[in-house]
Amino acid sequence: MALQSYAARQDYTGLYGEDAALSGEALDRALWQASRAADRLTLGRIEAAGGVDALPERAAELVRRAVCAQANWLLEEGSAWRQGLKQYDVGGVSMTFEQTDAQTGGVCTEMQELLLLSGLCCRGVGP
Repeated sequence: MALQSYAARQDYTGLYGEDAALSGEALDRALWQASRAADRLTLGRIEAAGGVDALPERAAELVRRAVCAQANWLLEEGSAWRQGLKQYDVGGVSMTFEQTDAQTGGVCTEMQELLLLSGLCCRGVGP
């Protein structure tokens, strides 16, 4: 079975409407890449469950929203992550990315938060 995107074009356009930054094949690619990021953050739990449609309704909706948010982020901010930005200085603000094993590297905050709400990510131990 081929890996599927966890959100469809209509999910994306339903969320962003006329403000949709992506369309056509570029949107399909971004949704597929965002779905793989969701797989990474959830340790493959979505795929193991049988895909997004096999999840409980609330979890499936959160995953679809997370994937759409990540697809948008990939367009706006993702190119710096994909190119392995090593250093960036502007007015005293500095960014340096190096090869890292950080689990959330290259993933937008909105995706992280939505996937945590879905219950598919490890929440860790808290107070």
